[in-house]
Amino acid sequence: MGRSGRNVWEDSLATAVDRLQENLSAAGYQKRRAACYIRVVKHFRYWFAGSSSFGAVDESTMEAFLRHLPSCTCPLPKGTHTSWRAAINHFLTVMRQMGLAAQIEKTVLPEDEVLETFLEHMTQVRGATETSAWTYAKQLRPFLQSIYTGGTFPFAAITARDVEAWVTRRAERCKPGTAKQCCTALRAFFRFLRLRGEIALPLEDAVPAVPHWSLSTVPKYLREEELAAFLRSFNVNALGGLRDRAMALLMATAGLRAGEVAGLKFEDIDWRKSSIRLRATKSRRTDYVPLTREAGEALAAYLQRRAPTETRHMFVALVAPAGRPLTFEGVTGAMRRAFIRCFPNRPARGAHALRHTLATAMLSKGASFKEIADMLRHRHIDTTGIYAKVDLKGLAHAALPWPEVTP
Repeated sequence: MGRSGRNVWEDSLATAVDRLQENLSAAGYQKRRAACYIRVVKHFRYWFAGSSSFGAVDESTMEAFLRHLPSCTCPLPKGTHTSWRAAINHFLTVMRQMGLAAQIEKTVLPEDEVLETFLEHMTQVRGATETSAWTYAKQLRPFLQSIYTGGTFPFAAITARDVEAWVTRRAERCKPGTAKQCCTALRAFFRFLRLRGEIALPLEDAVPAVPHWSLSTVPKYLREEELAAFLRSFNVNALGGLRDRAMALLMATAGLRAGEVAGLKFEDIDWRKSSIRLRATKSRRTDYVPLTREAGEALAAYLQRRAPTETRHMFVALVAPAGRPLTFEGVTGAMRRAFIRCFPNRPARGAHALRHTLATAMLSKGASFKEIADMLRHRHIDTTGIYAKVDLKGLAHAALPWPEVTP
């Protein structure tokens, strides 16, 4: 590359650094973190200027730079070790947008088209949620890969014995719950294929049942004093603590799921009627649950300090890019960290334990299983039956007399 061409490249890289700085600021990155990223990419510019392959930028170029940093003797700061890869990934994104780096070519797998059609069928025809449909697709991908031969999927040649053999192999390599989920996905997929006329046999009937008995476990929950300690563990002097405590109370007093907490919007709270509207819930219907005074006060305290954003979602991320709606993973992650912080010597518990805590508290106060099912919005009251295992008083009455052993 001639001197003039090198100068153009150096100017383009300088522009890319400026654009990255603007993007980080607009995304809400803290000044210290953004400055650390900029130091890394400026170091990259210096290193790249002396590269023999100046002008060709891709993942391999970035990997070579990352390998250079640990033993670097360049007269430039190199940022912190934990920021190197993140900074380079951000910079590579900007360079692609400016046409300075090669675009990533998405690998198209043979089964992608089949799964895309199946996903559309499940969400548009069967009424499944996107989360459920994607879970099915994830379970089906290994099956489709195993039968792909000669550029086609020989669906019409699949036999009941093939299905049984594949499920058996799958069950040997995963947990019972995962294997059961895989079987459910297969049954839905075979019904889909029959509807399209690609198979004639009802192969869904050939999918074996995986032994995984319902109500076989005891729900994990917090006792009254443990819940109080858990709620006190949040630092309410910080915005993050206010947000996480409000989310915890919505789950522990109103029985919301993590996904429902993440999806809450301003218009879903009726402050005058003290109620919460839950749209597009797991049961595909609109539900209303009571907003307790304690949860309402915690929510109001958080909203008073919440930074204004364009989104109507109540709970937003506080780390860069800040202001975006908090995801399901964001809610569960916050609760998981809170459990570890409050009960470090106990196995980690998730956000769903707070729903269990509400149910067991209601049961201990004399609520019926029907009342608990209505509060948790169970479609079938049998689902609520698992809480009978924590009703020790009720179980004591059901115990059979045990004859004493006499010598």
